[in-house]
Amino acid sequence: MSLKTVFIIPAIILFSLLFTDCTANKVIANRERVQALEDMAISHIRQGNLRAGLEQLLKAVELDPENADLRHELALVYRDLGEYQLSLRHFKKALTLRPEFPDAQNNLGTLYARLGRWHQALACFQKATSNLLYKTPYIAYHNIGSVYFHRGEYQKAIENYQRALKLLPSYSEAYYNLACAYEVINRWEAAIDAYENAINNDPEFSAAHLKLGKLYLKLNRKIEGVRELELAIEVDPKGPFAREAKRLLKNHGMENVQ
Repeated sequence: MSLKTVFIIPAIILFSLLFTDCTANKVIANRERVQALEDMAISHIRQGNLRAGLEQLLKAVELDPENADLRHELALVYRDLGEYQLSLRHFKKALTLRPEFPDAQNNLGTLYARLGRWHQALACFQKATSNLLYKTPYIAYHNIGSVYFHRGEYQKAIENYQRALKLLPSYSEAYYNLACAYEVINRWEAAIDAYENAINNDPEFSAAHLKLGKLYLKLNRKIEGVRELELAIEVDPKGPFAREAKRLLKNHGMENVQ
């Protein structure tokens, strides 16, 4: 082996190591940049600035187009902006990249529900609940209940709201919708209990106070009805439920009932 050959081999090895190190540094830098953009996006979204969040997410996806989490977050923002076709595209891309992604499956179901595509919504929610690694299956069970409620299948709605509550007994929204289902089938006492449970878990649940107040008035339990309507006003004085409660009190001439 010549002296020249002896020196060439270490030089090649050194070049290879330097190249590998540079590539690794670029990957790390890219990952950190994507994370920073995602963090900024989440911050904007939590503050209610969806468009600013969208801008940051689009930059992040440009750097990491195969990131299922980013695609999911983009889909959620587009959904909440009313851009349903763009939302659908990114939900499907997220699920292509990660077929076992129950959060994306559930949220795709919410998009189908908004589009009135109830059969597809139900299938998405059911698939989410079938995943044993899904951390919040009670959300999907609640959504299944809401699909059945919309379809007029109230007993199935009740069963799925109850499944949600078995998994999360403090789920006030599930109690509220359970109460609505009981009310539709004239199970008044069961509805009252469910509204009260919703309120016990969320005392500022203005809609539950309003609905319970209206039900009490329907059952001619005026004192209890007035109390709930006044609470609906108290917890959210400027909200739509407070306005409805004031209207009901005025129409029934019960502003001063004690």
